[in-house]
Parts: sequence; structure tokens; C-alpha cells
Amino acid sequence: MAFDQERTGTWFAYGMVGRNPSNTGDSPRFADRLAARFPKITATIDEADFGVASLEVEALKQATRDAILMQDWPTVSEHLAFVDEVLQIPDPELHEAIGISYLTNLFYGETSQDFAMARTLLPKRLAAALEIMERHYEELR
Repeated sequence: MAFDQERTGTWFAYGMVGRNPSNTGDSPRFADRLAARFPKITATIDEADFGVASLEVEALKQATRDAILMQDWPTVSEHLAFVDEVLQIPDPELHEAIGISYLTNLFYGETSQDFAMARTLLPKRLAAALEIMERHYEELR
């Protein structure tokens, strides 16, 4: 299901609505950025999955989930800060992958104390994006 830019949360929260994305290949791909910052996470991605943003983002989501469950708050904070930085790139495919494969799949419906603590670590714009995503999914119910 495709979402309107304003409904995915990330474009709206990051002030990208109405801008023309310029994903010309000049900026590094998500996997390249991930490898530069978190090479161990990138090593978990199957070679055939490189270039598919949602699958690359899924690897980061799983690493963040593992860190939350281990209550490794510095690592969770690093992952969230990285996502916040990456979302400043006006790339609709990446925004959709992060909005759905990362934020929604990581937090939606999670009510445990560990996930509540992780929510407190969300950078302001990322928290706003998650709120918009969750509202959207609630409206779909």
C-alpha cells in the first residue's frame, strides 16, 4: 500500500513535504552509510538484499530491537540518532522504508517498559514521525 508523503510521517516531520527529492546517486546509499557507522549490522544483510532499502533498514531495525531487549541504551541512542540523520536526505523510498520497516515495525503495538524507555530516546523529529505513523495505522483499523 502506498502512502501519501504527508501520511508516512517522515516527510512531514522532516520538513520535506513539497520538495523535489534529488536522489541522483550523488549521496551514498543507505547501506553505505550503515556500513560506515555500523559495519557489524551491515554484515548481517544478505548480499542479494543490498539495494533494497526496506531490507537494509530491516537489518538496522533488528539490531535496534536486540539492543532494546538487552537494555543497551547507548546503542539504541546511536541507532536512533543515525536514523534521524539519514532521514534528512530527501529520498522518498528511504523515508518510506524507515517509516514502515523501522519505526512502525519496531514500535507499533509495543507496550513493554523497555520499548517505552526506547521511545524516550527518540530524537524530536523521529518521535513526531512515529506519532504520525501510529495515528495513520490507527485510522486504518
